[in-house]
Amino acid sequence: MIMISMVAFNSVASFDEKVAASFAAKYEVCALKLKDTHGYKLKALGLKIKADEIGRDKISADYVKAFIKEKNKAWLLPLHKCKKFADRL
Repeated sequence: MIMISMVAFNSVASFDEKVAASFAAKYEVCALKLKDTHGYKLKALGLKIKADEIGRDKISADYVKAFIKEKNKAWLLPLHKCKKFADRL
């Protein structure tokens, strides 16, 4: 019984969950950074919608942990990188 709970406690997000969390976090943070930028208000909304779509497909505790970790990293993205994300969408 103890072994099973330890395995569940130490579970790690799968590769596709990590990639999805990375993109969702970047899109969400960039949406927040661009929402007050002239010419990017609608694109910021599009980024937020895309981040929500990605997150809706991946509902697990491991995904949420990976998302929070990636979101903290995403705040370091420069504004021009966020503009590139928005322009590609």
